[in-house]
Amino acid sequence: MVDFTKQQLSKSQQIIADYIQKNIDNVPFMNELDISKACGTSVATVSRFWSAVGFQNLKDFKQYIKTAANQVTPASKVEASLRKYENGYTPFMLDSALHYLSDTKKHLADQSFQQSIEKIANADNIHLFGAGSSQSLVSLFAFRLKRFNSNVYTFNSSGHEIFEDMIHMKKGDVLFLFGFVQASVEINVLLDYAKKKEICTILMTDMLVSPLLEQATYTLYTSRGDVGEFHSMVAPIALIESIVVNVGKQMGDQALDKLHELHQIRKDYHDRLPRK
Repeated sequence: MVDFTKQQLSKSQQIIADYIQKNIDNVPFMNELDISKACGTSVATVSRFWSAVGFQNLKDFKQYIKTAANQVTPASKVEASLRKYENGYTPFMLDSALHYLSDTKKHLADQSFQQSIEKIANADNIHLFGAGSSQSLVSLFAFRLKRFNSNVYTFNSSGHEIFEDMIHMKKGDVLFLFGFVQASVEINVLLDYAKKKEICTILMTDMLVSPLLEQATYTLYTSRGDVGEFHSMVAPIALIESIVVNVGKQMGDQALDKLHELHQIRKDYHDRLPRK
């Protein structure tokens, strides 16, 4: 990524550079007006910024980001982080985790969160989708939610196989998706289908600016780290746990009855199926 510290920038340009560094994943979805509003500068200042950092215009910079992103591999992300913090990686990871949690709290819309809780608590069925590393989040979320609602379903990971699961969604259900870094074809298809069927959709994402955000009924932001570095799951997991606890609280006695039943089953069959 561009090292803006090597450039001689005005105060306004430094503000723009700082914003871009912190929100590099969102820049491809923004225009100069969006950036100017976010930075509190004029559109003209944003337009002049590109030449100051070695680019013709915003389009040229977006192309650079796209090319750089294609060169980033899982191995290079870890290697970059290890090189940067080779003398103290564990303390850095813990500090980073605190930052991700703080950033998530800062950008998480409380109204969207509360409405999401209500929808999940009152849903007939809950459908969960996540690809790649997000499948681990789907597994955790499904495991927790099934203690309150037996009608929790997970999608096949990708491709046309999701059609087999889509046909079981209906109005009154909730579709919860994990969409990080960029919008996958599967997520776009699921959101489009859900809209046609009037199904509530909740998107957990690390994107602050994206056309995808307008398609979901509710969006829940979670911070995972900058592009080109190891993406953390600390904040997404914390947000999932928070959702589960609040859903249980929203469901009241219904949730407690299920937990009491679970406890009794464990007690009755402990000698035959001991906990590992």
